[in-house]
Amino acid sequence: SRLNLELTKAESSEQIRQIRDKIFLAEQARWLTPGSSPLKSEPWKTVPLGDVRASLAANELVLEYVVAERRSYCLAISRNSARVIPLASRKTIEELVGTYLKTLKAKRASQPEGMQLYTTLMKGIPDVEKKKRLIIVPDGILHVLPFEALVDGRGRYLVSTHTITYARSASGVYLAKSLPPSKPVKQALLGVGGIPYDQTAELKKLAVMRGYLSSPLVDLPASREEIVAAQAALRADGNTLLLGPEATKSSFKESIAEQHAVIHLAVHAVSNEKHPDRAALILLSDPQSSDDGILEASEIVHLRTGADLVVLSACDTAVGSLQGQEGIANLSLAFRLAGARAVLSTLWSVDDISTLYVMKRFYAHLADGKSPARALTAAKRDMLKVFGARALPYFWAGFKLEGAGDHPIAFSKNRTVAN
Repeated sequence: SRLNLELTKAESSEQIRQIRDKIFLAEQARWLTPGSSPLKSEPWKTVPLGDVRASLAANELVLEYVVAERRSYCLAISRNSARVIPLASRKTIEELVGTYLKTLKAKRASQPEGMQLYTTLMKGIPDVEKKKRLIIVPDGILHVLPFEALVDGRGRYLVSTHTITYARSASGVYLAKSLPPSKPVKQALLGVGGIPYDQTAELKKLAVMRGYLSSPLVDLPASREEIVAAQAALRADGNTLLLGPEATKSSFKESIAEQHAVIHLAVHAVSNEKHPDRAALILLSDPQSSDDGILEASEIVHLRTGADLVVLSACDTAVGSLQGQEGIANLSLAFRLAGARAVLSTLWSVDDISTLYVMKRFYAHLADGKSPARALTAAKRDMLKVFGARALPYFWAGFKLEGAGDHPIAFSKNRTVAN
């Protein structure tokens, strides 16, 4: 942080070069051993297939994909069976996914493309139609595909008939299910939003000089309302809200040290495909604490949280460099490694207004006692029901939930406290 602040005050190209060299060395010093990265998960022992199957509910199906040449495969695991289904080649899958993602991000809908992907990835799995709870373990390009937006043989988006979450492996599914139920904590919500980005000239300068941004930061008008709506919906015993000028990096790091059931960040985020450890959330700087305002993934990993849920209501928080079966090294993974049970993140630059709608409905369902997985599914279905054909997948499919999201969050609801 100190070096980043020095960088904004540099007066010559030589000073900039020297400070950047120091920043590089400081970043390397974070790693415990040469070539290691805190974003790479620690190895775990493989969980026997029988144990994975025994942990699943009767309506659950785990789909673990391997994308490869000449054939790809899907390991379909349910309580009563496990089978390997051969799929198309990596080239075919990558071409289909790339085409469909381009369509979705262009705010268009294409049922033929969605159906073709559904046929390619799921048609040969008989349990898909029977099991209404799907846990997707993606591989390669499938990490950035919203399976909820696939279209079945009856022309329905998969979100209309299934509840879908994501995991890094079948063993990870077992471990998540082995966690004890959460207990009510003193603080229900840690919310960050309403940052006045248009008033942060020094932060903008630093973000550009460090290579985070190529265009100016713009305000997120609905981000403050997101946090306020979450607070109102939860009606919980205690909340910590960092809004507007209070949303500094140092305040967040201090607040996260306390236990919160839900952490919600409605802020700008930037991904870095070449250097995933440099993906970052853009908060505010605090000159009194030598705080630069940029919270990198490599810093998040070293924070400690027992939150039931982290909501990254920002742009591209689930996007990072593809690392095969290791998944995506990104902000979502960083919070999981910091201790969060589940993380709700985004696959593309989400629309501010539609995000507000989805979040309001999500928290309403969460407050009614639904699990995070069911609450997110219900919020997406609400949008489809209310807006019909205007509810294009671009507006709702980019939100994905990873981790242990099957149990309702225990909130202490004695009174409402605004901090």
